[in-house]
Amino acid sequence: MQRNLISVSTMACVMLMTLSCKKDDSTATQQMASLSATSQTVTEAAGTASITVTLPATQTSDVTIKATLGGTAILNGDYQVATDTTLTIAAGSTSATLTFDIFDDEVVESSKTINVTFSSSNVTLSNSTATITITDNDTDQSSDGLLSELTWDAGTLVDLDLYLVNNLTTTSDGSIDTYNVLSGSTNSTGFESYLLSNDLDDDTYYVVVAYADGSREVNYDLTMKVSGNTILEDSYDFLASEVGYGYFYGPLTKSGTAYSVGKATNSVLWDVKLLEPHLYKGKIAKTK
Repeated sequence: MQRNLISVSTMACVMLMTLSCKKDDSTATQQMASLSATSQTVTEAAGTASITVTLPATQTSDVTIKATLGGTAILNGDYQVATDTTLTIAAGSTSATLTFDIFDDEVVESSKTINVTFSSSNVTLSNSTATITITDNDTDQSSDGLLSELTWDAGTLVDLDLYLVNNLTTTSDGSIDTYNVLSGSTNSTGFESYLLSNDLDDDTYYVVVAYADGSREVNYDLTMKVSGNTILEDSYDFLASEVGYGYFYGPLTKSGTAYSVGKATNSVLWDVKLLEPHLYKGKIAKTK
């Protein structure tokens, strides 16, 4: 009889120990994860910025953590995400890193932020938010000529370019026929800036906003400045089907260090101040 009591007692103890171990395992799957650099500041020239999520100990299964992006910085304009926004801390590891590529363009901008909110059903986060502030490293060149700056809305990565052209002619129906491309701003990523320099010959010029590459509708903003003063602002859309097209702005008449925007005598395009700010849409050829 005594043996039976000992046996039952021993079994109960083993069962309690097993239950206790299972409870501890469950608790282990809800470790407290921490974020690195929850508030950091980088310049456009930094190239990259990153946030690392770290566990205090390894786990036997993968941990997933989702990052949701916000802030004033434009996704695929000011920066792009170099890693998946759903992070995986693999079994046996203790960390995973969310990395951003920062675009170093020449557009003069105020400081912008990337706000990141993390969430997970696998772990508890000691801090679920982080902010990266991007500071500008550019100077206003509009004292040296007519400065055009091109920015656009957030979305999938697109490539918009700026070109300076002259010697523009049209067909009998008013369509643009020929033109001469002088130069341009053709970054594959990031916003565009182009200076029509005071050193160029006095002439009539046109600035072209061209949709070089992409697969979505994109809304852009174009600003032209001389000596810090804005002389033209426009917002317009390219449709997803309009890759290869450009909007021609002009005529821009240069006389020394003075610039006028609008319809000149025998001008082939509309006066931007009176009629269509986007003027004319046509195929843009880089080597026309």
